[in-house]
Amino acid sequence: MSNEEKQQVDETFVTPWNLAIYYRRIFPSHIYCKWLAYGEPATCSQFAQREFSFTLENDVYRRYLSFSNHMEFEKELIKLCPEKIDIGAVYSAKPKDHKMLSAAQFYPIERELVFDIDMTDYDDVRFCCRGADICSKCWTLMRFAMQIMDRVLHEDFGFEHRLWIYSGRRGVHCWVCDQTARELQSSIRQAIVEHITIVTGGKDSSKRVTLYTPLHPSLQRAREIILTEFDGYACLKQDFLGDDQRIERFLRLVPDDNILFFLILDRNKKKEESINKVLQMISPGLDYDESKNDFLNLKFLRRQTLRELFSQLTTSAERWAAFKQHTDAMINSVTSSTKYRKSAYTTLIDEIMFEYCYPRLDANVTKGMNHLLKSPFSIHPKTGRVSIPIHLDSLAYFDPCKEGSVPKLNELCQQVEQLPKQNLPNEDGSGEKTATKQKDYNQTSLKPFIDIFARFVQQSQTSKRNETLARSDLNTMLSGEI
Repeated sequence: MSNEEKQQVDETFVTPWNLAIYYRRIFPSHIYCKWLAYGEPATCSQFAQREFSFTLENDVYRRYLSFSNHMEFEKELIKLCPEKIDIGAVYSAKPKDHKMLSAAQFYPIERELVFDIDMTDYDDVRFCCRGADICSKCWTLMRFAMQIMDRVLHEDFGFEHRLWIYSGRRGVHCWVCDQTARELQSSIRQAIVEHITIVTGGKDSSKRVTLYTPLHPSLQRAREIILTEFDGYACLKQDFLGDDQRIERFLRLVPDDNILFFLILDRNKKKEESINKVLQMISPGLDYDESKNDFLNLKFLRRQTLRELFSQLTTSAERWAAFKQHTDAMINSVTSSTKYRKSAYTTLIDEIMFEYCYPRLDANVTKGMNHLLKSPFSIHPKTGRVSIPIHLDSLAYFDPCKEGSVPKLNELCQQVEQLPKQNLPNEDGSGEKTATKQKDYNQTSLKPFIDIFARFVQQSQTSKRNETLARSDLNTMLSGEI
């Protein structure tokens, strides 16, 4: 960690003292462990054979941690005060014993289907921020991603239990907790990622989205979602056609007319006639003059036409509207003899919108069963923010860039320190055997997010055998009693 990053951490009050308060008085360990036990007793293999990793002070990283039950887990939390918690798979044996086991004896057997969407993967198409920085303008991308992904997971694959988590800094995670999802093999997980992914290639690729008609139903739904906010997001928030550099980035997505030119030229014997035929399709009114040797000027004629068109306009909104009108005119003017040219423009507007707004996934996080992912209610060590659940019904109102929208470690500690002292677990995780131990999160700004989590945990306990238990436990979970 650099000195600058250390200073940033200090400013967010991610200190051992605050972490100790958080894990003793606030962290919802009972609901958390119930979630990972999936309706079974806390001593079951679902929990006891689950891998955890803790990132401790000075970047000490401890993997293959496992705990026999809820109390052991909480005791270790209070003892070690991790700056970050990651969750791994359920293994064939207890992860803490992995050094004594062979590869044939120790392997992942179950894992939530997880997705990681990071804002840095959009750096080539967002202009307000870069790297780890985010703002309200580019947060729209995460809203697009969650809405699109949630519908794909539900409507294409039938998954019911989808937990969305704000990472605490620059992205979101999705935990699909259905039993069928948890039991998927890596090859199926990879196939799901491939089904969802349409933005391909690296950031230096000229064009990363290619669509075909008719659009798959999931892409039609994605298009509808993006259309609701695209003009406001791209034109106003990002000003994506606001200067020459952004215009050139945009024009990389427009088909290169010299390819179309040679396709037609090869089919015709008369050079000048074929060139003028192309010109009339590309820019009516222009003629090719062989005596002026302007053959090379035809290479990027379409893009140059757009440059000239954009230069006559002022705002991104005007340029985008003109581009759509121009493209529609191109499509409508194409004859049946040039169907190959029409196909290049029919999906162009959608391809551009998807390139700028469609979800971009970290495939490795999803397909690898042994991959770790940051835990809900973990603290982000560089921001001090808590990783919190997001309810998609209120997604339009959630913006982590707005002050007070995401609880921070130091703020939570201040809130509980002002409360009357109660009978809490001791520093080693123990407490008086006869007393009811109760945490204080209900009296902090974290309460609404724990309520979301508690209801999700209740709903995800779907087996008939545990349905009654899950329902009866809800009030206990919400009260903070263990």
